[in-house]
Amino acid sequence: MSDRVTLTFRGPVDGAIDVDSITADRFAALGEREIAALPIWAGARTAALGDFFTVRGGRSARVRVEGALAHVSGIGANMAGGELIIDGDAGGRVCAGMTGGLADVRGTVMDDAGVAMAGGTLLISGNAGDRLGAALPGASKGMTGGEIVVRGSAGANAAARARRGLVAVGGDAGSSAARAMIAGTLVVLGRTGTAPGRGSRRGSIIAVGGITVPSTYWLACTFEPPHVRLTMTYLRRRYGLAIDDAMVGGAYRRYCGDAGDQGRGEILEWVGPRRN
Repeated sequence: MSDRVTLTFRGPVDGAIDVDSITADRFAALGEREIAALPIWAGARTAALGDFFTVRGGRSARVRVEGALAHVSGIGANMAGGELIIDGDAGGRVCAGMTGGLADVRGTVMDDAGVAMAGGTLLISGNAGDRLGAALPGASKGMTGGEIVVRGSAGANAAARARRGLVAVGGDAGSSAARAMIAGTLVVLGRTGTAPGRGSRRGSIIAVGGITVPSTYWLACTFEPPHVRLTMTYLRRRYGLAIDDAMVGGAYRRYCGDAGDQGRGEILEWVGPRRN
């Protein structure tokens, strides 16, 4: 048994590599040679993990992946527990279908990070691509639990079709954020892109850095929502996001909708510090 399993990518390679087999909970029961023998996809052919990664250590639920991983997809997919550190940028589908554990990406990720996530925590220190915490193609539900925190910006369709869970974006979010959301919370500290919350049934968008609210939402009130105070305090304390006191206890406009889907979702737009 090792303290940690370390995988070092030996690229570069031609084409994409898909490595759904890299999960911390799976490695906990496997030795070094068994890990190296796990199957992966290299383009249209199958290969062994050890063909592209140097493996050090075994039988540990603490995993570190190193190297130029921008063309390596599926790291952490369906992970159920343990700790996974990705030391740098990564490709698509990082932690797709994750149900437990902690994944810490110390760089930027491509599209579909955390899609269909049901539990656990995904931290991304850089930016995220499209469909962060959203639904798999053709699926009726996206994220159903867990937490995703992106310190940078996210692309289009963040938290689309989310059923539960929390997604926090420290920078901007692209178009169609929280599209067709069923429940859950999306926090955007930067600017929220066009057409947010379209088709939303329930759930919350907390927009701090500016948002253009769709015409299918109506202004209900301006107030200081207690649940926003709790959420923002939690994000600041647990994850160290740059949230000042004015955002924690400030005034928010509450818009309800989407009227086009007879939804009960809400967009909470920060308008300024608390009024004394």
